[in-house]
Parts: sequence; structure tokens; C-alpha cells
Amino acid sequence: MYSTLQRLNHYGSISTTFVMVLLGLISLASFCTLPAIKNGTVTVNDVIVRHGRMNGWGPPEEIVNVRFDMRTDLTPLLHSYNTKQLFMYLTATYTDDVSGDTHEVVLWDRIITRNKIKDFRSTGDSVARKNRSPRPKIRIDDVKNKYVWRNPSRSFKNIHNANMTLSYHLMPYVGLLTSGVAATAQGMVEIPALVKR
Repeated sequence: MYSTLQRLNHYGSISTTFVMVLLGLISLASFCTLPAIKNGTVTVNDVIVRHGRMNGWGPPEEIVNVRFDMRTDLTPLLHSYNTKQLFMYLTATYTDDVSGDTHEVVLWDRIITRNKIKDFRSTGDSVARKNRSPRPKIRIDDVKNKYVWRNPSRSFKNIHNANMTLSYHLMPYVGLLTSGVAATAQGMVEIPALVKR
């Protein structure tokens, strides 16, 4: 005869096994049915190279300020039953002509949680607000880079263009972290000469 404690232990181990198998099946099903995302656009409105200081101190160096618009549709990702949150980030990839080194810099990022999809409705003028796309189509207008864009050599003299890419990391409730590209700039973005004041 089994004691009450042994029976509870037996039921606990069986229920834990069932839950783990169920979570494994959900993870596998989510990974196998990942939706495809149409590639959106990143439009760069303004690029300015100026002198500045990191954190307000240190030697002056060249810093790039960027203003850009983004359009992409992440509806399939955010309407999945297993999506917890989406991490989006805009990167600039460029090559130094002299050293040949390739650099990738994060300029902007944002986390969209499943319960805050309304956070990414279209912005801009009143006409754009009236013709708002259904959520969560992302429309961002005239945004500045969130992080300082600087070069390790402290100068952009040998860098003439960069490629802008909006990427994402999808964090599920259960399963593997997946990533992809949500939007790209049409062609290379030209980096102008230093603005002297």
C-alpha cells in the first residue's frame, strides 16, 4: 500500500512530465510556423556630421546625427499566440576606407510588448493620423538616433556611406529566440563632410 506522500509525489511527477511535453510541443510548433515578414523601408531624411564630446567630456570628436522614417508591418509576429515581446533596433553598417575595418553601430531601439501594441500606431501629421494603419503596422516619422554614432578613429573623414537596417528579435513565452530583418534603407546612405561652426 502506498502512503499519501508517495501518491502525491507520483501525481506531481506525472503532471510535471505532461507540462514539459506540452511546452516542448508548443515551442516546436511556434518555431516551425514562424510567419514571414515583408521587408519594410527605412528612409533617411537628414545626416549631419558635427564636432561633439562623448557624455559632455573628453576630447572633441566627430559625431553623426541622423533623422529617419520607418515603415514595416509586424502584424504576423505580434499576433502569434506565443509572442511575449519584440525587440527592434536600427543599425548602421559601414567600412573605413583606409583601415578596411567594418563597423556596426546601433542607432535606435525599442521593445514592443504584446499588451502594448498600441504604442506603435502611426505618428506624424493629422492626415497620417486619420489614415492610420491597423495595429501593429509600424510607422515612425522624423525620429533622431537614440544613441551617439561615433567612429573608433574619432573621425568620419574616411567613411563615405553606410547601410541602414531595422532588425528584430522575437522573444516567445516558450521556445527559442528568433531574429530577422524588418526593414532596410533603399541603397547606401551617404555620410556628408563635417559641418564646421
